[in-house]
Amino acid sequence: MKASSTYHMLTPLLEGMEKAGAETELIHIRKLDLEVCIGCYTCWVRTPGECIHKDKDSMVDAMEHYNTADLVIFGTPLYHFSMSGIMKTFIDRTLPRIEPWLIPHPDIPDMTFHPERFHKPNKILLVSPCGFPEFDHFESLVATFRHMAHMERFEYLGEILRPGAEALSRRSLQGLFTGYYDILRQAGEQIIRDNRISEEIQADLKEDLFPGGKKAFYDMAGSYWEQQMDRFNVPDEQRHTVPILPDDLDSIPYAPGGTDLNLGVLRSDGRYLVPNEYMLNLMVGMFNPLAIPDLRATVQFVFSPPKDVDFDPGSANWYLNINDGVCTLHEGRTALPTLTITTPHEVWFDIGMGVLHATSAFDDGKYDANGSMTLLEQFSEIFEHPQPGEGGKTNPELDLIMMGMPSAFDAKAAGNMDATIQFVLGGPGGGMYHLRIKNGECSSHREPVLKPDLTINAPAEIWLAISKGEIDSQQAFMEAKYRTSGEMNIMLKMGELFKSTGLPPASVSQPLKPETLSPQEEKPMDMTQLNCHETIAGMPSVFNPEAAGDLVAVIQFNVTGDEPGSYFLQIENGVCTFHEGESSSPTMTIQTPSEIWLAVSRGEMEGQTAFMQQKYTVEGDFSLLLKLNDLFK
Repeated sequence: MKASSTYHMLTPLLEGMEKAGAETELIHIRKLDLEVCIGCYTCWVRTPGECIHKDKDSMVDAMEHYNTADLVIFGTPLYHFSMSGIMKTFIDRTLPRIEPWLIPHPDIPDMTFHPERFHKPNKILLVSPCGFPEFDHFESLVATFRHMAHMERFEYLGEILRPGAEALSRRSLQGLFTGYYDILRQAGEQIIRDNRISEEIQADLKEDLFPGGKKAFYDMAGSYWEQQMDRFNVPDEQRHTVPILPDDLDSIPYAPGGTDLNLGVLRSDGRYLVPNEYMLNLMVGMFNPLAIPDLRATVQFVFSPPKDVDFDPGSANWYLNINDGVCTLHEGRTALPTLTITTPHEVWFDIGMGVLHATSAFDDGKYDANGSMTLLEQFSEIFEHPQPGEGGKTNPELDLIMMGMPSAFDAKAAGNMDATIQFVLGGPGGGMYHLRIKNGECSSHREPVLKPDLTINAPAEIWLAISKGEIDSQQAFMEAKYRTSGEMNIMLKMGELFKSTGLPPASVSQPLKPETLSPQEEKPMDMTQLNCHETIAGMPSVFNPEAAGDLVAVIQFNVTGDEPGSYFLQIENGVCTFHEGESSSPTMTIQTPSEIWLAVSRGEMEGQTAFMQQKYTVEGDFSLLLKLNDLFK
């Protein structure tokens, strides 16, 4: 019922109709608890117009609504190339609406007709989703309703069909389909206003929900059903009663985005041939500074080129330097490496793509390593490689979300943006993806890209939880549960580019501008003429005790730059007080140059942007930082 793809299509359609002035009602046939029609014709001869089951279910009430409606929308999933069984039962049970006499059809020459007791509804519309990705599967269903409308003298307004609709029933994925639901609302308005759906809206309704072609659709569906069978421990011999050729099971290999031609990317033995520098840059992107916080190490790489192929991967010698929670890549050799890895190009490519485990590959003699073997054993923690799950597959739910992001894309917010966003989602069920944004369009790809403008690194389970709204994205970012590198201005726009998902961090809410305040509210004090000391000292005057509730906290400010100083705010019992000096136990400490905090306070600089660009830093309770705009209006 409310979890179904059909329901998720009907709801926005009816909302659009209501917006255009219609009165609507949604009847779940399943709730009617219908008895099946037994063909006894009691409704024709013994009790004309009344069914033998009239006291056994709720069909009488449903028929009253049916017989008085101007438009009836039949919403049914496609079951075996036709309507669902309960929809067929409902239609069968409309038999009391007609009389038994055989007469010539009033509108169709040489066709027989039954007289009607009621002629309403005047119009009908069909709405139907199905699991297969092609529209052709709806042919017999559409033919049935077209013929029914033709014979029963209803005006047929057409159909809204949605192939590949299984994902519409998934609650966690609803954010991906708001664009599609908006089109359904527009269609509902047009039906009421114009008695038709425009060709433009019809074309939009037929667009694929998940770009990528049938191969991508098959992979997603296969991963989902394999996961479901794993839940119930279905034996392998019961999963495929018809043998599937090995080639059909090949997953799409990770590859740099774009065509081989325009990027000059070669392929050999199922692998894309990319420079050594590119492989190690991906590795830098997977670095997790929280895995071993105090780690100081240097990892030297010596690559041998791919065999039997004419390809130059660039310099053979590179090293990674890990220090103070930062991992950097350098060309050449280092004097005292903590660990030296000598490896064929293709072996490290497979490790980087999650096909091989670094420690297992070493044990199997696929490459050599000298130095700290402990460090090598910790690679899977230090570098969060994607680790495909059962059968070498990405988590199907995560895959649906990542491949479906273009359906939540807001072209207006993008403007003339030309950008590539790479996602490296590590851990079990993870994978690599990139989004390409150009000319107001967005496409999603299951592959890393050579030169992304922005890279987002996250454990797969964290990104999935953010996508489903189970974790606040902004707080997760500030708590370093995922990381970004590259053009931060793109990261700051993610909340606008993909409004309907929980994926990117939304901007910190801005203080209310004076003109937006109601007459009863006090306007914020004018901070434009205050120095940094005065600005912080004045914060208690704009403190909001309602937002604070029972909060007990100390906010320490350590100010550098032109106006250095140390101050703290004490919040307790709904009161905020200002103090000079340093608190002995701050809840949160803000380290900031005076000119930066002045610019943020005056609204000349966006607070989140400044933080993400590391113009000021924060230690302690990050959740308190997220509340500042509420605490100080």
